[in-house]
Amino acid sequence: MNRKQQKGIVLVISLVLMVVITLFVLSSTRLATGNLRIIGNMQAKKAVEAVAQQGVEEVISTLTPFTLPTSSITLTPTAGMTKTVAVRNCFRSSPAPGFSAVAAVAFDDTYWNVNVAVADSITGAATVVDQGVRIRLLKGNCP
Repeated sequence: MNRKQQKGIVLVISLVLMVVITLFVLSSTRLATGNLRIIGNMQAKKAVEAVAQQGVEEVISTLTPFTLPTSSITLTPTAGMTKTVAVRNCFRSSPAPGFSAVAAVAFDDTYWNVNVAVADSITGAATVVDQGVRIRLLKGNCP
């Protein structure tokens, strides 16, 4: 082929290849950014779930929330996360085995629903955990 007959076809082909490569790079970048957002959201969700479970453990580690169950509790915040425990609900009680009915002190096995809500002000993630617990209390503490 003669130089006069080429008329810039190499330039057109190279421009088309550059556009294709640029589109490939842009789509790869968008895909990677989307995956990072998904992973970040999953990590934030798991973090608030762990803090909520920690809140449940805080509540059941002492009897005070169950002797005064009619008020909500705000637990100590954890790294920008607020933990709120709703009113505890005693939904059943039964006489504790192994205690005499004529004894001076009688115990019941009480069954409670503990509801802990956690909200993260940094990521916007939030969750609510409901946990059932059985606690042995003095008779008459299940309203």
